[in-house]
Amino acid sequence: MRKQTPKEQKIKITPVKGRPMLNWVGKKPLDYVKGYPAVLMEVFDPLKTNLKYDVPQYEKLEKNWQNFLFYGDNKDVLATLLELGFRGKVDLIYIDPPFKSGADYIRKVQLRGLKKLGQIEDDEASVLQQTMYFDIWNNDAYLQFMYERLILLKELLSETGSIYVHLDWTVGHYIKVIMDEVFGQDNFRSSIIWNTSVPEVAGFKWLSNNWIYSQAMILYYTKSKQDFIFNKKYIGIKQKSGDISKKPISDIWNDIENFAGFYGTKDIKTGFQTQKPEALLERIIKASSNPDDLVLDCFIGSGTTARVAQKLGRRWIGCDINKGAIQLTSRELQKIILEQIKENKTKYPSFATYQVNNYDLQLLRTEAIELAVQHIGIQRTKTDSFFDGTLKENLVKIIDFNHPFTLLDLQLIQDELKKRPNEDRNITVVCLGKELAVDPAIEEWNKKHPVNKIEVIELKTDKKYGNFLIHKPDEAKVKIERKGDKAIIEILDFISPTIIERLNIDNNLFKVKIPDFRSMIDYVLIDTNYDGKTFHVVYSDVPERKNDLIKGKYEIEISKEKPKIAVKIVDMLGEEMIITEKI
Repeated sequence: MRKQTPKEQKIKITPVKGRPMLNWVGKKPLDYVKGYPAVLMEVFDPLKTNLKYDVPQYEKLEKNWQNFLFYGDNKDVLATLLELGFRGKVDLIYIDPPFKSGADYIRKVQLRGLKKLGQIEDDEASVLQQTMYFDIWNNDAYLQFMYERLILLKELLSETGSIYVHLDWTVGHYIKVIMDEVFGQDNFRSSIIWNTSVPEVAGFKWLSNNWIYSQAMILYYTKSKQDFIFNKKYIGIKQKSGDISKKPISDIWNDIENFAGFYGTKDIKTGFQTQKPEALLERIIKASSNPDDLVLDCFIGSGTTARVAQKLGRRWIGCDINKGAIQLTSRELQKIILEQIKENKTKYPSFATYQVNNYDLQLLRTEAIELAVQHIGIQRTKTDSFFDGTLKENLVKIIDFNHPFTLLDLQLIQDELKKRPNEDRNITVVCLGKELAVDPAIEEWNKKHPVNKIEVIELKTDKKYGNFLIHKPDEAKVKIERKGDKAIIEILDFISPTIIERLNIDNNLFKVKIPDFRSMIDYVLIDTNYDGKTFHVVYSDVPERKNDLIKGKYEIEISKEKPKIAVKIVDMLGEEMIITEKI
């Protein structure tokens, strides 16, 4: 009997009715969204509570909670959470979304232990720069992006819940109007100003020929006007008699240090440019949630929200489109939970990582484009809203590597050139591949245009520029054997061709030598009974400090049966490999 295809479920979205309204080209409210499969990828459960729901439905989790990380586009993740019964279940939302700044956000990645081994005198020689996000938008696309996600977040927020949106001067005023529409003007509580130059203005800001910019805006709304969670917070003020008096905290925060400048907080620095201090999230989470409440951050980034929520005994959900953000958040949370277990201070000792909508875990789109830019020698242009940069005398357009160069892409380039009658440069198009119909269309265009001629670098076939796409995976030599009731695991050798190549591209004056292969390894996870699908973390080797190396040799108790041992090695750029063996 033929199996029937399940009917696609549409999740109804409540219409937004707030005022005032902001309009932009392509504005479209969400009427329906579709959930996607959430595939369980990894479980961290050191106390073996065995909470492992293949489908994380809220009704199953309400009394047996485990925390969650979701890897995927947050619009897809939020729709999936609605489908899984999380509508109206989130008590606090904090997001730090893109600001439409035009910047590329870089994570600085330093190899482990090289300074301690004394082999590299220049610290910068061991630092890799990994592009995590491109924050380059046109205004209409950005506003629609935020509009859709704010609508979904409102659906997930509980009736007593709050949302904090972290912004800056570039888009704060636009998002304020959108939030008035989505959440209702009456539910606006405050615009918090965080002085990001605490304790004082320093660094390059001194050189500005303008008022020194030193603030971030955090928009604070609630789901309802009257009934919402708020725990009033106070700050100690020293009086002239030497006594400390308590004063309610206002909406101007001058007492929380930023990571920028010469001061910085005492938090662990993750390398993310946009990392926020834990003190900032601690204030928000303590004020607008109670212990055991559910906190959501769908732009999890460096993981600050999840780390603070874990420390404060809140349930949490984190989400990000960037694989490196998920790995970094997972790594730091494992350390926190293990420390809490030692001190008997954790109520939620496990979390699961899911992949939503079949996201490719191997190559970041941003990384691929950034590698292409470096390899070809493109000079990036941040002021041009359409073209991505220049190559010699030519303008450059990079076609999204998720699809080939199509006739529609060509038409968009031609339409843009018609808007620029004084532009006399030729165009270089960089793409992964192209449709057959593109070549004759370009030939026809070039015949009719003495300037603005179009040429294509097709990376799949280009002998000069295409070789950077030949991805050589990590290689490892791992010895796994049984000794009585223990598995003896030893990493004998490891190499990341990508790290070696990137180091030597960035340091072309000399070849970087790595004296200990463990410098290339970020952390190691071990599953002593791997089922081939979900990785259950039984043992994690996450070095405490940046200069510490992994141990590399492990003795772990195993069952009497013949289990499949799996060793997951994650390198410093986030590439993963799994080695398995039955013993």
